[in-house]
Amino acid sequence: MSIPLDRLYPFIHSLAKQTRGDVVDFYYFYPHGSKDIENLIPIEIISGYQKYISPMIFCHDQEPLDFDQYQDIELIQTSENTKLLYKKHNVEKYNFQFGRQNIYDKSLLLHSEQRSTNLEKYQNNWFIPVYYWSHAVISLDWFRFARHIVQKKQAQKTFLIYNRAWSGTREYRLRFADLLIRLGLPDHCKTSVNPVEPELDIHYETHQFKNSVWRPTNVLENYFTVSSAHSHYSADFDIEDYEATDIEIILETLFDDSRLQLTEKSLRPIACAQPFILAGTPGSLEYLRSYGFKTFGDIWDESYDLVQGPEERLMRIADLMRQIANWDFDKRADKMAQARAIADYNKKHFFSKEFFDHVIGELKVNLSAGLEELERTNTSRLIIERRKKLWKIPEFQKIWYDVGPNSYWPGRTNQDLIKVLARARYYYNKKTHLGGF
Repeated sequence: MSIPLDRLYPFIHSLAKQTRGDVVDFYYFYPHGSKDIENLIPIEIISGYQKYISPMIFCHDQEPLDFDQYQDIELIQTSENTKLLYKKHNVEKYNFQFGRQNIYDKSLLLHSEQRSTNLEKYQNNWFIPVYYWSHAVISLDWFRFARHIVQKKQAQKTFLIYNRAWSGTREYRLRFADLLIRLGLPDHCKTSVNPVEPELDIHYETHQFKNSVWRPTNVLENYFTVSSAHSHYSADFDIEDYEATDIEIILETLFDDSRLQLTEKSLRPIACAQPFILAGTPGSLEYLRSYGFKTFGDIWDESYDLVQGPEERLMRIADLMRQIANWDFDKRADKMAQARAIADYNKKHFFSKEFFDHVIGELKVNLSAGLEELERTNTSRLIIERRKKLWKIPEFQKIWYDVGPNSYWPGRTNQDLIKVLARARYYYNKKTHLGGF
């Protein structure tokens, strides 16, 4: 299922065109949340000279980056003959840019993560990263109606935990459920588990764990109900869940990882004015605070967020839950009153103009800087070298479109070709016919 994002990508596309003052070749994944290269589509079809002189922008801003996943992809938007020729002659690959024909050495990559080795790979391979907190914009769309809801607290459980999928970077969630059993916490939690991973259709007992420490030792379904949540559940909110619980334990997508990326999972309790404990990568709470949110370090121990080792960090979170579950009535009433005051502040800030302007302003600044770097560092060297290399291959001479400034003249130097490309762009922008080149 594709979760609607209303006008997010048309908005960013329009912003990019406005910032550049010209057309951009803009791509995003649809259905939203997909990582399949077949689902990387252009927002509009650009052809002719305009495609040749327009920079490419790729949005990989919803899911964690995975550079290697796209290094061996085949061309998806060209003829089968061209695909075979590129493979036969081992023509260079440029990840998402594989097979591109514009005059720019690099493309822009919109992303939403920090502290990332994958990001470094893109930087070192002809991409200019443009960061913005995409999930903040997405969450403002998905959770907009939470703004108008006032909770009627009737807490029956201390903790609310959404624990649906557990494959890939989320294997730790199974071990977390195991720790709850060990510490006697299931009765304090409104939660469920999925013995069968919905994306893989495999039971955790037969699953090959990437990190074996996350394999549970208990039979989880003996202690928790089986989850019936759909894949799009994180895009919605259930106010009854929040009214029936005091604190949400956020199980982020990334935990056993060095990267820093917070998704809508971290912003849903904020939108719903719920206190939270965040199971994410180290520094996640500071990331939230950098956007103006408050966390709960004056009410309970948040030092877990600084623990580098994922096992110890998870145990610290579970032990914190044990301590909170053992509060007496008066202490609980006092602590939760303080926590709800912070949660009310966070909700107000989340729906404020200040927060929206912060997120969009960051996008505008970074996008402008990326486009400026694209122009400032461009040499057209890649397209020149590729063009000359391909022209030496007889099969390509039969299918290569040989028009205008795209043509190859024997004996032309790199500088000659750069001048022609520059002239082509200038005259195109002036709406001048290029047939004479």
